[in-house]
Amino acid sequence: MSYHLLKAEMGHQLPSVTSTNEWIKNKSIPAGSWVIAQDQTNGKGRGSHSWITLGEDHIIFSGKIQIPISEISLPLFSIFTAAAMLRSILAMFPEMEAELSIKWPNDIYRNDKKIAGILIESEIQSGICTIIIGLGMNVYGKEIPPELEKKVCYLLDEIPLEGTVERLTYSFIEQLNQYIIKLIDPSQILNELIWIERHSFLKDQAVETEVDSKIIRGKVLGIDEYGFLIIMTDTGEKVELMDSSPNFRVI
Repeated sequence: MSYHLLKAEMGHQLPSVTSTNEWIKNKSIPAGSWVIAQDQTNGKGRGSHSWITLGEDHIIFSGKIQIPISEISLPLFSIFTAAAMLRSILAMFPEMEAELSIKWPNDIYRNDKKIAGILIESEIQSGICTIIIGLGMNVYGKEIPPELEKKVCYLLDEIPLEGTVERLTYSFIEQLNQYIIKLIDPSQILNELIWIERHSFLKDQAVETEVDSKIIRGKVLGIDEYGFLIIMTDTGEKVELMDSSPNFRVI
């Protein structure tokens, strides 16, 4: 079986790039590679959205891994990637644990505002899943555009120590590799989901979303072993969501 996890020595640093995800998709870039950029002119977000880099200190990252498709649930991989980033942050800033959470399927929030987003893209060929992991995080900045003030913020309020972004990046690579190993060991998945639920932004929240062209409302019960969000609707029906629709919102 073919496994290619991220390797610390296979990193690239770019001053500017259109999109780190598009850059690393190039067939000449081997699995195990990763890239960080100082600037990104057309960052990709989920769906039709773009990722806007904010602040003086930020992380613009993409990595490429390969895993047999039989060994992985992509929705679970997505939430585990967010958990890897959150664990990396808390290892450096444990005092922030009460402020930080994972918003399913793959965002990180500080209180009620987004500080990081993750975009997972995949391609399957001959039973092998090539996965592109894109991460953007606002670490520190002095200003936020007025139109985003209610939606986003920075991880830190004070100028970080020199090397903070680099340490967070390398910690994330290490944590993500550990999570991938846990993904292929079902006995470890439950314990990680318990940890994720303790740090869930949506835990016990009422939400509204669209399923099969129908708007439903309900209470979030948790995340199952495949990474699906479980909702109990106001009519008593249990619904499992593989991904969030554009209409997904907390109510």
